[in-house]
Amino acid sequence: QEPLRKIQTFANRILDKEFASLSESGKDYFHRMHNAARRMQTLIEDLLAYSHTNVTERKFENMNLHKIVEEIKNELRETLEENQVTIEATELCPAKIIPFQFRQLLNNLISNAVKFSNPETPPHIIIKSVIKSGSEFNIEKNSIPVGWLSPEKKYCHITFADNGIGFDPQYKDKIFEVFQRLHGKEEYEGTGIGLAIVKKIVENHKGIITADSALGKGATFNIYIPAF
Repeated sequence: QEPLRKIQTFANRILDKEFASLSESGKDYFHRMHNAARRMQTLIEDLLAYSHTNVTERKFENMNLHKIVEEIKNELRETLEENQVTIEATELCPAKIIPFQFRQLLNNLISNAVKFSNPETPPHIIIKSVIKSGSEFNIEKNSIPVGWLSPEKKYCHITFADNGIGFDPQYKDKIFEVFQRLHGKEEYEGTGIGLAIVKKIVENHKGIITADSALGKGATFNIYIPAF
């Protein structure tokens, strides 16, 4: 990352001291270069976060999900207040998780909900969880791998729903792939890695994640992880 830091450092110096002397086309080229460097920095950070989920030591703890949600709300306080975000998390049960990875998971989902919110409606996020045996879940055929849920085993089912712009249901699997973007970079910033990180974290918990949505109807993410 060091060469990129130098590019950004010198770019900021030009912005501060030399920008006014550039021609209009020079200013345009410089803005493009500066934005490209910023996108590259974001990409590097996201790739590092993605690779980190593969190699980090996995220490599971029995945690109350309320605590994790409150920690993320405090961490994102300024963003949530600026965007008038409300998070409703009243029905949460304990879960056996890797705490710092689950914080990253919720951080990514909340940030995603804010990014793809409806411009005319403040973001509203509902997070719930329940523990049931595999046989108690009413899951549509083909929505998860065949035979994944053991009928007798207990699972923690976490739902994360927002009221954002949603997405076409045909992309419900592709959104979890690395570098998948449903919108151009001119519309929404990002690298298309955030949900891939979420999926990798869920897999680290020996679980699965699915998504349901429709254009203009928000999105709901369903996470299933072993309860104990």
